[in-house]
Amino acid sequence: MRLNMRSTVTSLLNTTKSSLLLKFRTNPKHPAGWIAAARSEEDAGKIVKARELIRKGCEERPTNEDVWIEACRLVNPDEAKGVIARGVIARGVKAIPDSVQLWIQAARLEHGAANKSRVLRMGLEKIPDSVRLWKALVELAANEDDAKLLLQRAVECCPLHVELWLALARLEKYDAARKLLYKAREKLPKKRAIWIAVAKLEKAFGNTFTVGKIIERGIGALQREGVEIDREAWMKEAEAAEWAGSVWTCNAIISNTIGIGVEEEEDRKATWLADAEECKKRGSIETARAIYGCANAVFKSKKVLQV
Repeated sequence: MRLNMRSTVTSLLNTTKSSLLLKFRTNPKHPAGWIAAARSEEDAGKIVKARELIRKGCEERPTNEDVWIEACRLVNPDEAKGVIARGVIARGVKAIPDSVQLWIQAARLEHGAANKSRVLRMGLEKIPDSVRLWKALVELAANEDDAKLLLQRAVECCPLHVELWLALARLEKYDAARKLLYKAREKLPKKRAIWIAVAKLEKAFGNTFTVGKIIERGIGALQREGVEIDREAWMKEAEAAEWAGSVWTCNAIISNTIGIGVEEEEDRKATWLADAEECKKRGSIETARAIYGCANAVFKSKKVLQV
């Protein structure tokens, strides 16, 4: 049975390949045909011929990203040295300067963090609002100070991307992080992740008893912005907080969201017990304990099971 399935898949792949090669021969402007032709030569062990074909494909379709990406894959390692200054990739980013994927590929082909960073900076000159390029550049930062400077510029260029704000906040000292997260809330008033980050920040600096109030305020603020409070999504946030070591934040999330959308008493008990059991199965013991704690507080007359 498995052999037959493999044979069928292989047959389909060969048919697709033949179809693309036919299109390539009859229509040299067909990008996938150039890629298929180059791969056919590569499969036959004719790598030089494959590179020649894909270069011709780039000449025929200079604004097609897929063809240039294939050229990146097939590029001669010797040509990859200083690739952005000359060679096939240099022509690619010149032909499609707004291709994030091509700049990423060009950086990967460089040797050394400094050269990779230089390529990514060149890409950001063309596409300053590319979150992916900023992330790749920050990952190459030599130290936290360099990463902080890059992220400060990144949030200026990409102010609506919450992950960049949170990454910068993690590198800041307490007062600066608070101000930054407040600014992030102004830019992104519908993002729960910012409120959760504020709660974690306060706990990290010893302000334990403000954590619950922050989560409560955050939920109210989100509701005023018209955000639907998704109980399941918040429960996942609670588990994520536990796994990150923020047990107080986990507890605060559960206590403020566990009852949302569960009105009837019997429904609440059954739902909460099921939630706790599922958390236990996933290894989220503190989250399960928080759920049991809420359940026991509500059903005082008869204790609910505990972890």
